[in-house]
Amino acid sequence: MDMNTSFWIFTSLLVINVVLYIVGLVRGLVALEKTVRVLFVPFVAGLIHSILALYLPDSYHIMMTSAIAFVAGTVFMLLTLGDKIKFLRMTEEFFFAATQFSWFLLLSSVYRIYRVPQWLFILTGGLYFAGFIVICFFIKKQSFTKYAASIILYAFSTVLGTTSLLSIIFEKRLFSVMAFLGSLVFMFGTVLMIFQKTRPFAISEKVEKILITITAIASSALMGTGAILMQV
Repeated sequence: MDMNTSFWIFTSLLVINVVLYIVGLVRGLVALEKTVRVLFVPFVAGLIHSILALYLPDSYHIMMTSAIAFVAGTVFMLLTLGDKIKFLRMTEEFFFAATQFSWFLLLSSVYRIYRVPQWLFILTGGLYFAGFIVICFFIKKQSFTKYAASIILYAFSTVLGTTSLLSIIFEKRLFSVMAFLGSLVFMFGTVLMIFQKTRPFAISEKVEKILITITAIASSALMGTGAILMQV
């Protein structure tokens, strides 16, 4: 298939998916809403990879690493359909962390290329630690398992956020900005998942699912765009 053709096919599918998702929400068609929600990440992945194949056909490392991230993101979205089951919830969190770790691998070259001062690690680590203290204030007293899971999820988001921020500082390129914005969306998703477990606020399940869907689409699109711009 011609890569330009695949680009327009995935673009059309993504637009149709958005329309169907809105229809499912407005009309209360739960089966439709759940089905199209899972398809968002694969369609974004197809769109991003068609652009990479069209304009950057030799970017094998970027394609492979982003493909792993997109697969992990798709599995995560699939598992959100059954997150009332404890095992599926734990597996869902694992794939959410795996998605972030995959994107981290794409950006980790900043540690090999540049000599990063220790004070930058201390500063960024302190900022993220302060953020986690605020989160703990809201979630209050919880079981050890919930605290441990929250710390692990937050740690993955912190690593991705720190790496993308360092990439902005040292690379000074547009892809780093897109990756940093994507990491912020991932951080929002992490906070949302922590709050889902601990329920400090009265947020309806429907609103939670909408926010998770928006987070998955936005983070995939931003990180994918960053991947495209890495070799531009």
